Amino acid sequence: MNQDIRKQHGAVCWGELSTTDPKAAAEFYGKVFGWTSKVTTLENGSGDYTCFATRDGAEVAGAMEPQCEEAPNYWGIYMNVDNVDAIVAKTVELGGKVLVEAFDCPEAGRIAYLADPQGAVFAVIQSLD
Repeated sequence: MNQDIRKQHGAVCWGELSTTDPKAAAEFYGKVFGWTSKVTTLENGSGDYTCFATRDGAEVAGAMEPQCEEAPNYWGIYMNVDNVDAIVAKTVELGGKVLVEAFDCPEAGRIAYLADPQGAVFAVIQSLD
């Protein structure tokens, strides 16, 4: 994938796995896709984060433990946007819902979790770079 396209407004730019066993997930996706993984501790105190990279070293996804006990294991996607707050407002205007208000993540940028009018969940990110 051309890395530059992921930086365009509206492009899917990141996949994130919420899983009760990030280590096993890293082993699995390493064998399936040839991904390498690197674990870091998040500065905000929410635990460890595993970054996945393709064979050429491009980071494409991450994994972490669920942020609440009731959450199932799942893959989520992030769309790159020019302005998270404007997208949150537009989502609400068009009948969508805000699941998690926009917040600043020191490692990544400004993020919000939203749902479309049919209930499909997605995240938006205004990247630091």
